[in-house]
This record gives sequence, C-alpha cells and structure tokens, in this order.
Amino acid sequence: MTHALDVNERISQLDRAAPVSAPVTKAAAASDSFGTFAITFAIAFAILYTLLERQNWPLITYHPAVGKVDFWMHAARSGEGPPMYWYGWVILAVPAALLIGWAATLVPRLRVQQATFFCCVLAIVWPIAYLLAASTVDPESFKESIATWTGLAGIPAVAAAALLTWVAGPRGAQRMWTSWVLIMPIAGLIILGWSLNTYFLR
Repeated sequence: MTHALDVNERISQLDRAAPVSAPVTKAAAASDSFGTFAITFAIAFAILYTLLERQNWPLITYHPAVGKVDFWMHAARSGEGPPMYWYGWVILAVPAALLIGWAATLVPRLRVQQATFFCCVLAIVWPIAYLLAASTVDPESFKESIATWTGLAGIPAVAAAALLTWVAGPRGAQRMWTSWVLIMPIAGLIILGWSLNTYFLR
C-alpha cells in the first residue's frame, strides 16, 4: 500500500514538472529576425539621415529646374535654380541603414539592444556637448576650427554614452529598445528644425 502511494506520488510529480519547451520553428525564427531588422533599420535611418543632413553629405545633388543630377554635393549654378540635397541624403541613408539592420540579425539580441542604447544616447548627447562647446567659446574662433570642436565634443559624449549604457545594464537596454523607434525620429526632427530656424524666422 505504501509502495503504491509512493509510486503514485512520483508520477504526479512528473506530471507537474515544467513541460519541455517546443522547438523554435523556422517561421518563428524568421519573424524574430525580421523584428530585429525592422527596429534596427528604423532607428539607424533616423540617426543616419540626421547626421548626413547636418554634415551635408548627399550622395547626389538634384537640380530640379534643369533636371540635372550631380554626384555628391554641388552648390547652385547660375541660371539652374536652387539644388535639392535631400534625395542624396535618403539614397545614402537607406542602404547604410539596411546594412546595419541586416548585421543586427547576425548578432545576439541582447548585444543589439545594448549597442542600440549606446548609439542612441551618443546621438543625443553629442549635439548637446557640441552646443555647450559653441556657447563657451568665442564665435569667430569656433567657426575657424569647427571640425576640431566637433571632434572634441565627441570625447565627453562617448564617455557619457558608455557610462549611461553601463548604468542601464542589459535590462534597461532591453526595456528601451523599441522606444528608440519613436524617440530618435523625434530627436532628429528637433535637430533638423533647429538647423532650419533661420528659414522659419525670415
């Protein structure tokens, strides 16, 4: 009798054991990879487009008045009207973001989330450090060595981004990952709006 009860108890314990996890199907793996790609692409495109606009690095320059296309950045020519650069920024940002999105699917998700956190914080902190440097230096000397000051502003920006990434840790990076899809385009629009304020205030 006691032996029978012992056997029944062991069987019931096996029944209560955690079920073996089902193997990941190809469809689920593909969906997971696409999610990683889509989120990374959206974030990377917002950052890259803003960077290319601020540095004025278009792949092509389009002259709509005469229907001409030039490689890289070309200033307006007499009688040809104002050039358009945003086509060139988009054409350059899209393949770069596609490449970054594809690379993200080859890396463990946690590493992608931490790298995303670092890059997004860096993209926000660097312009702030740049503006602080511009406000504390003589305007004329700042204009003469703007590239140097841009690089110097990157030093505290990288340090701050690394520190905040470390403080946030893996869990913080994981919680913030999808939020960057909304935050970075908004931050990019703020930067673009600030850069175009002279046109709005005319």
